[in-house]
Amino acid sequence: MINVSGHLRNERRATGFADDSSPLSVNCCGMQVFKTKDYSQNRSAGRVDYQLIYIYKGAGHYYMNKEWHALGAGNILLFRPQEPQTYSYYAKEHPEIYWIHFTGSNCINIINKYQLHNCYIGEHILLKTLFQETIIELQLKKAFFEDVVLSNFLQILAIIARSHQKILSPLENDFSIDRLVMQLHQRYKDNWSVESMAKYCKLSVGYFSHIFKKRMGVAPMRYLTELRVEKAKDLIATNTMYLSDIAPMVGFPDPLYFSRVFKKTTGIPPTEFQQSLLTSNTPEWWSEK
Repeated sequence: MINVSGHLRNERRATGFADDSSPLSVNCCGMQVFKTKDYSQNRSAGRVDYQLIYIYKGAGHYYMNKEWHALGAGNILLFRPQEPQTYSYYAKEHPEIYWIHFTGSNCINIINKYQLHNCYIGEHILLKTLFQETIIELQLKKAFFEDVVLSNFLQILAIIARSHQKILSPLENDFSIDRLVMQLHQRYKDNWSVESMAKYCKLSVGYFSHIFKKRMGVAPMRYLTELRVEKAKDLIATNTMYLSDIAPMVGFPDPLYFSRVFKKTTGIPPTEFQQSLLTSNTPEWWSEK
């Protein structure tokens, strides 16, 4: 199992941390990948803060409304203060889970603004990236990290709301964009350009760029870049290859350019990201989530 988390404060309480002195703040953020061990949590009295969970891969099992629910990848869950939290993850289902705890006097207004609730939004790479960047910010605590963390969190909420709205009212050209996205995930190391993507969708470059951004939330090349960086992260986390070998495998023939893009996308160079995974994979944090 892999457990990586970042905390705002030194207090790491199983019951959470409530603070109404500010409108909104993030207590902690983390990710969990279950490969060999199962995990169960039972907080009958809940926590004193809010918890948002994103199931990026696999599945999770949650006890809600007096019955168990198996929720697959793409689902969002919101636990409010004092709401019982009982759930399990099974390694055989290969779950990859992202979570964030937050508090503040304006939480209810924020939740209402973004209509945040248990819902399905699908697999969203940018959302995963924002969770990971938030974890790193909370770990490194560089200058103005609290502002970056709060900005990331508001982006997370906006993306969840936007993605859910898209599912409720899909666009006419979703089919061609969806086919392209599937191709990008399979052929991300190919030499794609906006022109070649538009040609694949049989659309003009201008119209394609417009509907792609409206559909996916980011411009086409940014989506591809973030996808490549995510694939690089997976390779860095699961392999012992040199970074110079990983670069061309994810579409960057030049390792130096790969490092610059990786740093621009994540905020840190790939070497530092690799080291952060090695130093923060500490099992004792399970009880602090």
